[in-house]
Formats: sequence, structure tokens, C-alpha cells
Amino acid sequence: MDRDSSATLKQHRGEIFWTALIASLVTASAASIALFWPLMEVMIHQVLNISPELRTEAGHSIWVLLTFLPIATTLSVLMGTLEGTERFDFLNVGQLTGLVGYQILPLGVAVLGHITLPWLMSAAILGRLFGAGLLFWFCEKVLDFPRPSFNWRVLKPLLRYGGWITVSAIVSPILNITDRFFIGARLGMTYVAHYVVPFNMVMYAGILPQSLVTALFPRYAVLEAGEAKVMMWSALRIIAAVMTPLVLIGIWWMRGFLTWWLGAAFAAQSALVGELLLLGSWINALAQAPYGFLQAQGRADLTAKFHFLELIIYLPLLWWSISMWGIAGAAVVWDGRVILDLSLLLLASQRVWTPIFSLIPMLLFIVLAFAMTWQHTRIPIPWFVAIATILWFLALMHSQSFTRGWWTYLHSRLRDRKRAEHIDYGKTEQIVPPMVAVLMAVYNGAHYLESQIASILAQSHSQLRLYVRDDGSTDGSIEILQSMAEKAPERIILVQDEEKHLGVIGNFHHLLRMADQFVAEPYLMLADQDDVWFADKVEITLQEMRQAERWAGKETPVLVHTDLCVTNANLQILDSSFWHYQNLGPGHDDLCQLFMQNMVTGCTVMMNRALLKKALPLPEGILMHDWWLGLVASAFGVIRFVPQATMFYRQHGKNDTGAKKFGLTYVLQVFLRVRSSAEFWHLLQRNQRQAAVFLASFYGDLSPEKVKNLQQFANMSADMRVSERIYIVFVRRFYRYGWIQNLGLAVCLAIG
Repeated sequence: MDRDSSATLKQHRGEIFWTALIASLVTASAASIALFWPLMEVMIHQVLNISPELRTEAGHSIWVLLTFLPIATTLSVLMGTLEGTERFDFLNVGQLTGLVGYQILPLGVAVLGHITLPWLMSAAILGRLFGAGLLFWFCEKVLDFPRPSFNWRVLKPLLRYGGWITVSAIVSPILNITDRFFIGARLGMTYVAHYVVPFNMVMYAGILPQSLVTALFPRYAVLEAGEAKVMMWSALRIIAAVMTPLVLIGIWWMRGFLTWWLGAAFAAQSALVGELLLLGSWINALAQAPYGFLQAQGRADLTAKFHFLELIIYLPLLWWSISMWGIAGAAVVWDGRVILDLSLLLLASQRVWTPIFSLIPMLLFIVLAFAMTWQHTRIPIPWFVAIATILWFLALMHSQSFTRGWWTYLHSRLRDRKRAEHIDYGKTEQIVPPMVAVLMAVYNGAHYLESQIASILAQSHSQLRLYVRDDGSTDGSIEILQSMAEKAPERIILVQDEEKHLGVIGNFHHLLRMADQFVAEPYLMLADQDDVWFADKVEITLQEMRQAERWAGKETPVLVHTDLCVTNANLQILDSSFWHYQNLGPGHDDLCQLFMQNMVTGCTVMMNRALLKKALPLPEGILMHDWWLGLVASAFGVIRFVPQATMFYRQHGKNDTGAKKFGLTYVLQVFLRVRSSAEFWHLLQRNQRQAAVFLASFYGDLSPEKVKNLQQFANMSADMRVSERIYIVFVRRFYRYGWIQNLGLAVCLAIG
């Protein structure tokens, strides 16, 4: 970017900042005087049952409280500025300062003897003001101290988007605090304390999902809608994985904790409220992901309209439920509101709700935990502990399935960095970005071919060249390829030969041999004809590849693969993680384990030259080309994965392999398919033949232990004793991923 354009951008950002700041202050101040002041006066003098002595103090407190609304709206502008510039370090320091001041200053004022409500509220607001001042200075620093200005032309688009944000900012506090006003009016102020204490405890659990969504907001904003949606579903699952175990503990410990803290009498009134609110807090935490997605995609109008709709439904139901069931009724209606909120947000985000079904077991765990606690007096303590332990274990297993591969990935990243620190490879960096060759095998893929090639050419890492081979298509694929190659001859190369109908393995084998002999690019990737790549797919994969090569060296075979987002033919998301969809463990890449189950998806693979040379030629008898590449990399080099979807994996009924959802239906289908011992051994012998082919190809390169393991596996048969078969598979580590699969495997081996 040249100097003039950079200066123009800086000036424009400064104008946006100051215009938004001034407009927020003016709007919030007007709303404080015109809306909240009359409302508070009515609540204090006519609705709430407040004693005459406290009414004067409450009236004085109104004016203190009214000053908080402009500060709150200003904070949203300041925090949004730091979020948009991805300065989360400044954001956290400013927020922490405001939070500490909010807690400490009222204590200091109380110590000095000023314990009236106006003094305490003023001290708390002053603490927030300190944080706001620090955030303001950070924003000025990040924006290079722009000159204060107000631009009416900037205001119009800000109002179009920010106006709806303002509506949400006004409606949300009403949704969040009206319950305690209604409780005070219907039941008295004593019940407010019994409700507010567990409510505030539960709300602290929302810090984690809110922090995650705050960090993701800039990423949502810069990504294409489809890619942002994948990130939203991934964030939603991570939130569920983190929150479910915490909510379960909270439900089981709520009554005991309140009894220890505030006494049995208080706990008897408040425990049920806390347990109900914890159920709703789990729902509300999930809602943070689609809420942030819609806001970042410029649909603040939808979220504001949803809040307004919820307000209309919520307030009358809240008033009625409090009169019917007391503070527990308020908690139930709050749960209903957040359920409606999540449903509306998901409906607006995506109309195919298939991914949400994976969250149902977690919701069931929480409901069961609540039912157990509600009826705790009827359940013997040993049974209660046993059931709670089982639920906790199942919840952890489900949470692990949502964060599949992340812990292994982080561990391998840390280990690789430590290795690179002691090796010269980490001291040199290529100045020029390396070229990447993308090898695409095509056969009758005309329907989706153009969108796939367009996504490859639009990569953020532009230093790539696409090599395409058609295997004798009859649907017009070759004409599409020729047309696109003519438009970008330097980036698309058609591989032409007389061989046709080689099949998937043969087509890719031809491309790999061609790349080995005639292509100079140091890194190679494989591509299917019907998917859509995310814009940063090559960049992310290449970064992981070079990270591994820093310590392993370029002479070591390295394979990198990633997760995928499973979609239908129209690119509507079925599951944001292919690994979750098929119950695969990407870290399950030991050589013996890979012979039983492939964990490498070819269309996500990047390999270096060392792996290409070691893997070629692809021999007869292998099950799939990507499986073979994974076996070679595991035996002689390094396999690394990125636990992030980098492409849409389109399912349209004509996929060569495709994705098969793991679940009860899948397990039953496998059971029906493998109805006899002969059928089981027929399927297993394909894996054994591949092991025999691998052993024959690399006998001299393998260690004696690996040779022995492969020989035992390749020669295993139904004539062996059961103990020998079990030993080979489970002690020599030729097993599958997941306890259900291995349980079925053990049964089949035992039956023989």
C-alpha cells in the first residue's frame, strides 16, 4: 500500500472512531433523560414496594445510574475499536482495570464511612470510568491519535448498522434486569436477594463463551459468509465442550455451595433457581456463537428485532410466572427466553439444522443432572454418585469429540518448536514464498468443476499452479477445463495423454508420476473436482508443513492434512468437522493403526518432495492413494494435521468415497453388512493385502520390529487361536479409533 492510500485509510478510521464515539454519547444521554429516568421514577414510586425511608435514597441513585448508560455505550465503541484492530492485549488490560475499579472503589468508599447507595454506586461507576479512560487512550494509540472530528457522511452508514446495535444495547439491559424489578414488585425485596445471588453466580459462567466470540468477531467479519459459518459452528461446539462439564458440576454443587456460603435457609429458597438458571446459561452460552456471526456479517438488524420480539413475549410471561411460581417461575421463563433466542439466531444463520443435532446428547445430560438434583431426596447417595459419575464421563467423552485433535495438535506444535530451536533448519527462512503444485483428478465433474477451480485460484497464497488431468469425461468437463486454461494459461496446466479410464487411484498416480518427473514445485497438494476450498487453505497447510520441516528437514517425508466441513450438494453445512462426522481421530497415525483405518483425507493433503519420491510408484493392491501416502509418511517421516476445516467437502450422491456419518444408523448398517465371520474376514483381508504390499515394497527400509508386526498382521487368519488374534490386533496396535469400533472388532475376532 502506498503512502497516500495509507494516510487516507488512517484518516477514515479516525473519522469513523470519533463520529461513532460522539454519536453514542449524544444518543445514550438523550435516552437516559427521555426514557430511563421516567421509567425508573415510576418503578421506585409506584411499582416497587420500597419503604419511604429508602425512596429518597433510591431517587438520588437514579441520577447516578443515568450517568452509567453513556459510559456503557462509549465502552462498546472503545471495545469494538480494539476488537476490530485485534488488539486484545489492550482490550483485556482496559477491561481488567475497569473491573478492578468497579470492585475496589466501592469498598474504599464504604471503609471511609459512606455506605449510602448513591455513594457506593458513584464509586462503582467511577471505577468503570477509569477503565473507559484507559480504553480510550489505547484506541487513540492504535489509531495513531486521530484529530477529533464529526463527519455526517460517515454517520449515515454507522446509523444503518449502529442504530440496530443501539436498539439491542437498550433492549438487552431491560431483558436482563426486569426480572428483579418484577420480583420486588410482586414478592418483595427479600426475594430479590434470593434470586440475584444465584443469577450473578451463573452469569460468571458466560465469561468464557463471550471472550471466545469477542476474539472471533474480527475473523467473522473478514471471511466469506460460508467460511464464517463454519467457524461459527466450530465455536458453538467448543463452547458446548467447555460449558457442559462446568454446568453439570454447577448443578450438582449449587445447593451444597449455597448452604456452605449463606446457610441452609437461604439455599432452600435459592438452590432451585440457580439450578434452573444453569440450564439456561448453557443455552445462552451457545447463542453467543450465532449472535457474533450475525453481527459480524452486518445483520445487526436481525439480532435487534429478535431482542425486541423476545421482550414483547418475555415481560408478560415473566409477570405471570412470578405470581404463579415465585422466583423459580422467573428462572423458568428466563430459560424459555434464551431457548427462543438461540432458535431464532440459528434459524437466521442456517436453515439446515443438522449440526445442532449433535448437541442434543449434551442437553440431555444437563436435563438429567437437573432432574437428579431436583429429586435428590428420593435418590440414595450411592446411586446419586454412581449416576453422576457416569453422566460426567459421558459428557467428557462428548466434549472430547467436539475438540477432536486440538490437544494433540497443540502438543505437537510445542514439541516441534522445541526441536527447531536446536536445529539449523529453524534459523533460515525463505524470503520468496514457495510455489505449490495442486494436482486435480477429473472425471465427469462438470457440474461443480468451475466453482472448485475458482476457489483454488483465489487462494491467499497465490504462488501455486494447478495441474489437471481428465480421465475420459463425457459430460463436458474437458471443454470447461480447456476454457478455463485458456483464460489463465500460466496457472492452469492440462495434463493430456492417451490413457483413459484409469480410475481414481490410477488418475492420481499418473499425476503424481508426472509431478515427480516434470514439475519443479517443492510442495504438492491433491484436489478433488467437486469441493470448494477456503481462501486460506494453502496458506494454513503450508505454514504447518514448513513448521515440521524446520526440525525434520526437507529430506524427510512430511505429510500435512486438515479437517473438512461436510456439506450437501448446495454447500449447506451438515457438520463443521469431517472427523467428528465420521468419528475419526487425526492423531491416530501410528503405522500399525493406519493399516487398520485410514485417517488421511486425500483432498486435504500437502506433501513435500521427499514423500513424493518415497511413495512412488503406487503399487497394485493398495486401497486408496491417500491411504498409501499416509502409510509411507508414518513409516519413514512425519504426519502433521491442522484441526481446522479448510474446505467444503460436498456430498452429492456421486462421490467416489464420500462421508458416512457415524452414529446408531451407521453401526447398524455395518452390523448388517458384516453378518458372518466370512464377511468380516473378507473385508479385513483387504487391509492385510495392503500390509503385505507395503512390506514387499519397503522390506529393506523397515526396522525389524515393524517387519515382524506387519508379517503377523498380514498372516493373521481365522484358523489362529483367539488369543493370538487378539494379541496381534490389540497388543501390536492394529486397532481402530473409538471404543465402539474396537468392541465390534474384538467380538468379530473372538467369534472367528
